Amino acid sequence: MVHIKIKKGLDIPIIGRPQDHSEAIVADGHLIAPQTVALNLNSFEDIRFRLLVKQGDVVKLGQPLVEDKASEGRYLVAPGAGIVKEIRRGAKRVLLDIVIELAQNEEIIKHPTLDPRSATREQLIAALKSGGLFAHIRKRPFNTLANPEQTPRCIFVKAIESAPFSVPAELQVQGHEQAFQAGLTALSRLTDGPVHLVYRQNTSSRAFYDAQDVVKHTAEGPHPIGSHSVHIHFIAPVQQVNDVIWTLNVKDVIGFGVLLTQGTYYTDRVVAIGGPGVVNGHTGFYRARAGFPISGLIAGRLQPGLQRLISGDVLTGRKVDTIDYLGFEDEAFCIVPENTAREFLHFFRLGIDKYTASKTYLSGHLSHSDREYFFNTSQHGEQRPFVIGSPYEKVMPLPIPTIELVKAVQSENYDLASELGLLEVIPEDFALPVFVDPCKIDMMGIIHAGQKTYARDMLG
Repeated sequence: MVHIKIKKGLDIPIIGRPQDHSEAIVADGHLIAPQTVALNLNSFEDIRFRLLVKQGDVVKLGQPLVEDKASEGRYLVAPGAGIVKEIRRGAKRVLLDIVIELAQNEEIIKHPTLDPRSATREQLIAALKSGGLFAHIRKRPFNTLANPEQTPRCIFVKAIESAPFSVPAELQVQGHEQAFQAGLTALSRLTDGPVHLVYRQNTSSRAFYDAQDVVKHTAEGPHPIGSHSVHIHFIAPVQQVNDVIWTLNVKDVIGFGVLLTQGTYYTDRVVAIGGPGVVNGHTGFYRARAGFPISGLIAGRLQPGLQRLISGDVLTGRKVDTIDYLGFEDEAFCIVPENTAREFLHFFRLGIDKYTASKTYLSGHLSHSDREYFFNTSQHGEQRPFVIGSPYEKVMPLPIPTIELVKAVQSENYDLASELGLLEVIPEDFALPVFVDPCKIDMMGIIHAGQKTYARDMLG
């Protein structure tokens, strides 16, 4: 067992947090049942899909809707049963959403069940691909979809979340402990190495500290302690460009267990709703389902004024509209006021009520460790060249020189970038450096583009 403890990082003190409660769902526990759900494909921008349905088709829950052209038999499936109401496309006809109008009585695709302890690796891979769950597995380096033809050196399951407004892993597993264990057992059959389960120190969930068929590790510290990159670095670092490590979260593992033991596609979610744009008393953790409509999440919750709707957490989430749907992997939904006017003479003010990570305002010199601040979408400045690297290193727990790595990627010097840590990170690892960045550099976009190019050149 490894205990991971980091001091570098930052828990952003933003108001509108869901109640931090890991024993039960707060509020009423459920959202109003939706009339439509959607398979959202925004997180698969580099995948070419073969569309298997057309508008007007009747589909069952768990029925394949698209197939990955690069991996025959790897499907993404319907999160609900009913009629295909709309197929949305973006630029160059890229698939974005497949919207399903739900039937009153939903029919469910039933798959043959498998015993995770006795099934072969080939049987498990085939079941996960046809059941729509293999697309939940990511590979390091580069955070691409896992290749079912490869055997990973090890597998990482994170049972700890630290991003703003994220759902505690203890809430996701609550009531699904047996399915979670079945999923872990199945994963142990897919690798020649260990399955690493990382959970928060002093967790209240027996599903984590009593888990079998895994190597257990604990973690503590500020965000990004819930990052796979941090866990991998301290336990089994990426060694080379051809290394293969698979990563998953708790919800994915539960889905594996449900598919194998019950034969059905798992659509249950606990969704966190929060942010300074939420009406007081309407934040919380709610039971929902995959592909939930944004219109159902905002009902009765929007503060007056223009608001930005975010599927995912406030650091790495995707801007959405009222006609959109919750992202494929998203477990959080945030509402943040849009900044529409420049604050008059803001640079002359003491800023007692403003948050600052660099102690620019007076609030940074006052001792209010438990105080929360109002945030909006203002960046408080425009892009400019890199000036100083110290702000980034304070929030980057990995031993990676942020400025040097970003510049190496910008200059397409990938040999140097690899030496500096490009293989150990994903774009989301730069969310905190971007947040504290006085230069407003899109480091996440730079790393994403660089890794995409490097992976294409090296792996084909």
